[in-house]
Amino acid sequence: MREKRVFMMGPQPRGMGKNEIVHLTIAFFVLSLAFAISFAGGFQGLRMENFPTLMGISMLAVGTAFLFHEIAHRNLARKYGCWAEFRMWTWGLMMAIFFSFMGFVFAAPGAVVISGHMTKEQNGKISAAGPATNWIVGTAFLLASYALFWYGYGIYGFILAFVSFVNLFIGGFNLLPFGPLDGAKILRWNVKNYVLLALLIVGTLILGRQLGPFSGFI
Repeated sequence: MREKRVFMMGPQPRGMGKNEIVHLTIAFFVLSLAFAISFAGGFQGLRMENFPTLMGISMLAVGTAFLFHEIAHRNLARKYGCWAEFRMWTWGLMMAIFFSFMGFVFAAPGAVVISGHMTKEQNGKISAAGPATNWIVGTAFLLASYALFWYGYGIYGFILAFVSFVNLFIGGFNLLPFGPLDGAKILRWNVKNYVLLALLIVGTLILGRQLGPFSGFI
């Protein structure tokens, strides 16, 4: 999601630190809950007998979309020699749950906190890493869903289509060119790369809608 650029003291831990694991775990489960509620149609469509299945599908989607997105930001920042760890945003998670009962998700679960020197290009590439990862994963799951629909495994195709949609939704949301979102930093770095990435994500969403798999989502 959004990244914060701040100065922090102390050595960069290898792998995931204890705080990062806690923050990622809480954000993952809350965001999964929000997408499951929204997937059910919000407060009016929520039925407890179906909820465990919806939660399982939502966890698969959020696991590939949110976690891969944040890890892509963090790993590239570390590659450039920066200190980088994810930190959840409590108010953003509360808003995600609140809006999910209305039938949609406002996805602002937290940020990768980054400190250290980086060039404008490096900053742009770090920001682009998350949405680009979402597009790659979303496209792969969309193609897999087509294959399952083609061979008559519609229910499994529908599940993979939802995973694809959540990836593309999170990637597209973070490309909005406002405030601390990825899109603003990518746009300041390179307009052409911003437009290319936006076209890839929006085009894939449109393709999924026109050819069927996303018809139940958008």
